Amino acid sequence: MIRTPLPSAILNLVIGVLFISWAYNDVDSNGWGFFSVLLSALAAYDLYMSFRYFSLHFKIKKMNKKK
Repeated sequence: MIRTPLPSAILNLVIGVLFISWAYNDVDSNGWGFFSVLLSALAAYDLYMSFRYFSLHFKIKKMNKKK
């Protein structure tokens, strides 16, 4: 059985949103520091990977429909 990348996409999306909220709270209380930039970079990476997994999921689904 082939696993779809959909669970990974959802997990990365949730983690990315959590990192965004933590970065926003940190910037609101302390201003831009190393930790805020780190959280923002991690959020950007997780959101990027989430969108990549979503696109891969839909490509696999489209290929399976053609068969």
